[in-house]
Amino acid sequence: MAIVIFGEIAPQAACSRHGLAIGAHTIWIVKCFIFLLFPFAWPISRLLDRILGRDLGNFHTQDELKHLVKIHVEHPDAREDFGAISSHDGNMLTGALEYKEKRVSDVMTTLDKVFMVNVHTRLTFTVLMSIYKSGFTRIPVYEFSRDNIVGILFTKDLILIDPDDEIEVAAVISFHGNSESGYVQTVSDSTTLDKVFLEFKASYLHMLFAYDATESVVEGIEHSEVISPANMESNHSSSKKITGIITLEDVIEAVIKDEIIDETDNYIDVNDTQSRVKSRGNARRPNPTNFMKLFEHKHLEGYEKRLSPSEINAIVAFLSVNVPEFKKIAKYEPGILRKLVQMSSLEEQDDDSCDEFDANALEKTKEANELLFTPGIHSKIESESRLIYSKGIPADFFILVLQGRVVVYAGSDDFESDIGPWCYLGQKALSLKPEFEYIPDFRAYRNGPVRILRIRRSDYLSAFNAAKISALGISNKI
Repeated sequence: MAIVIFGEIAPQAACSRHGLAIGAHTIWIVKCFIFLLFPFAWPISRLLDRILGRDLGNFHTQDELKHLVKIHVEHPDAREDFGAISSHDGNMLTGALEYKEKRVSDVMTTLDKVFMVNVHTRLTFTVLMSIYKSGFTRIPVYEFSRDNIVGILFTKDLILIDPDDEIEVAAVISFHGNSESGYVQTVSDSTTLDKVFLEFKASYLHMLFAYDATESVVEGIEHSEVISPANMESNHSSSKKITGIITLEDVIEAVIKDEIIDETDNYIDVNDTQSRVKSRGNARRPNPTNFMKLFEHKHLEGYEKRLSPSEINAIVAFLSVNVPEFKKIAKYEPGILRKLVQMSSLEEQDDDSCDEFDANALEKTKEANELLFTPGIHSKIESESRLIYSKGIPADFFILVLQGRVVVYAGSDDFESDIGPWCYLGQKALSLKPEFEYIPDFRAYRNGPVRILRIRRSDYLSAFNAAKISALGISNKI
């Protein structure tokens, strides 16, 4: 009875939950017995190994491991403070065990859902904007038909592209991203994800093209070969048929059993159009593609010369973060700042609207420049129609450049510099001092087609006072 109670029942009851802790504190006793009994135990263990073989311990199959994880996650007594496995960790563990059973066809994006561009498409402003709004960093390029992939367009390669040049996509991928350079690699849609993951690691690629394994292939023709227009019609129908794309992100999502949504994703799952991303964490966080609507007027015919709601949102966000004077209004009442932007004047000017000089006007302007400026320092003749700020003449407005360039001449040496979109001038004109008069110490001219938002000091003061009164009313209610 003593052996059963103190040698079996009590130790097992104590060690059933705290076995590791008890073992850690009593390991010195075990080591003492190992040292004392080693001369007797080692020969016996060697003899048993020769007769019975080595003891391999307990091994579990993949299904058994998944069931053990499920028990650790769903057991009612499992708690975080006892080292239990959370449901999130359990999904990742089971996903790592199951992803080898999944195939490319289970996780790939089907070809009809893939955003693609034709190799002969010209990179106009409209095309560049659609590429940006898609949110993808790698875009398949096809020729003749969507299943004839000839390259991958990397959006980072479009940074220095001028939309006015209207360069073809073929010219861009000829340097980086074409099939001849190994960027277009295919994988059967029946391949398991563990093999695909190894392929991603070996090829240093993040996108592979899946083809239908059941389709017949003409002997001697590889899909990775570029099919010329001459033999395209005869060979294309019998070549491997591209059915979709698979990315490294798809494999990782299969491992963690959850969707990865980045800053520019439009859908949680591209194959499901109902899974549109509606909010991104913080409900106040704006969609990162909204600011692209500031440039939509470039490709819209007959647009009205006024700010769209998207443009107003972008301007309010910019002013409330970057200009201290507007931070005060946004702090009190953001809605008033929006109204201030709406009521401010939007000025647009293109090259055709600029005043033309005749010979007499040009001579008069030259004479005026010689009187105003030191000879040899400033020889450029500026049109009065382009003038925004005059040096030494009071100005009661603030400007924000939305499009185009503005040239600024400042200092005693008439130093020339230019500013572009999302730059501003006349910040000091928004002073809250009643008798303050802002006198610029520089001159500013429009340089080519521009869009400028002009905010008057009187409007700013009215908006500031209204925001302050609104804030006081809210605080009184509280």
